[in-house]
Amino acid sequence: MRAVWSWFVVTLVGVIIVVLVLGLGMFGRLDAGQKVLNGAAPIFDRTRVDGAAAGIGIVSNATDLLDPVVLSARNTAPEVGKLVGFVSAKTGFTNSQVTTLLAQDYPHVLALLQTVPFEDVARELPRLAPFLAQTLGLSQDAVNTALPQLYPGITQATTALPGVVSGWDNVPGTAGFTRFDGTPIRTVPQVRDYFAQDVIPVLDRQSENFTALTRSGGVGFLPLLLLVAGLVVIVFGVLMMVLASKGLPRVLATAAWSTVIAVGALVVVLVFALGLFPRLNGGAKTINDVAPILTAERVAGAKAGVAMISTIVDLADPVALQTSTGTQEVPNVVSFVSRQADIPPEAVIPALAANGMPHIATLLQAVSLQQVATELDALTKFLAQQLNLSQQQVIAAVGQQVPRLGQVITALPKVTGVWDNVGIQGFTRLDGTPITTVPQVRDYFRDDVIPVLEAQQANFQRLNNAFPTVNIFPPLLLVIGIIVIIYGIIMLLLVRRGGGEGPDRPARTGVDQELTKV
Repeated sequence: MRAVWSWFVVTLVGVIIVVLVLGLGMFGRLDAGQKVLNGAAPIFDRTRVDGAAAGIGIVSNATDLLDPVVLSARNTAPEVGKLVGFVSAKTGFTNSQVTTLLAQDYPHVLALLQTVPFEDVARELPRLAPFLAQTLGLSQDAVNTALPQLYPGITQATTALPGVVSGWDNVPGTAGFTRFDGTPIRTVPQVRDYFAQDVIPVLDRQSENFTALTRSGGVGFLPLLLLVAGLVVIVFGVLMMVLASKGLPRVLATAAWSTVIAVGALVVVLVFALGLFPRLNGGAKTINDVAPILTAERVAGAKAGVAMISTIVDLADPVALQTSTGTQEVPNVVSFVSRQADIPPEAVIPALAANGMPHIATLLQAVSLQQVATELDALTKFLAQQLNLSQQQVIAAVGQQVPRLGQVITALPKVTGVWDNVGIQGFTRLDGTPITTVPQVRDYFRDDVIPVLEAQQANFQRLNNAFPTVNIFPPLLLVIGIIVIIYGIIMLLLVRRGGGEGPDRPARTGVDQELTKV
């Protein structure tokens, strides 16, 4: 009977393993975890993390550029006069001479200064189509139909501008959206801060841990491994219970207990060969760190934030560079209106100003932003020469006098300088498409990252919310393996001490006989 009870213990270990696997819902949780790994692993790739960080850096610079000039509430327009006065005081020119200098040598800079705030441009936009219809002798519907076909870049920018203005301080879809510390997120600068200060640091910290989790088959195989091991132990234990009740030869008993030891050793070897301790300890840290990103509210908020960033890119892309579509369309549309209305080309833009659209007129004169940045660089160099200062000292002095315009001056070249070259070698979309431009960075976040977050949010919550944490599995497996090994060794020693019962040895009686049955 003692041999039967010995194998009953083995069977009980198998039952405990199966109960743990099924009772703790390991299949559901780790299957969900494997889906998260499969879906999100490309996002945690080191090159893509670096690319995402660079992309958010560009978003940050673009936010610094636009925040002072989008809304009248920023009170940036009065700084234009202060800037002219500052230059006048430092150079000895009159205000009128400074304005004339800007108009002659730095016309794009002056036009952009006169455009501020963009809120006024958005307010004037509804007047544009009626003006063109009247000037060109067309119906307003004809104008609205023709503009996107003839001038898609300008149409894209003018379509996006109202959304940027209305959403800048109230991003649509951000109700319930908060930073990790609970601070509400409503404005574009706050969206930028969330991605730059909360999300990107998590991706950076957990890139290595997440990548390690995906190695050696991930985590989805662990429940099946445990379940199969448990069932095999149960079947083997029951079989040996039956055989032990009839009396086992020592050779067979020795082989059986050696098998038990081998199974325990295999479990221990797998724990270390698969690197389960470092991988799942890192996995637990990753789950804790990533959890704030994958709440339902933050996934929805991130989607809304990226949609707003997308609108900003739609606004800026046609006018960012000298080669941009909208930049090249401006002289074409002026020439077209001039021909159709039979007015001189130089009279077209003043006609806009005369018909209640002065900010649209100056904005058309300001594009491209790249040209503005080039002229700003030349202007600050000119002032540095006039004032016997370094260029950086001039920029710092301007920033002290007119901080909002100083922010624009600092941010503008950072945006235009990388618009068509974000500079991350090997940065690609999930399908392998190279990412080199800011619109492509936008596409990566909008069409790759956000869908992954949406698809894996429920899976992640299933993985994260239940007990136990994933780092319990390596010690659990290790303890089971060690216990099985120790138990098997003890029983093997008892068998060898007690002999066996079978055709190769005569049966013995008493205690010795009982040990033999073990």
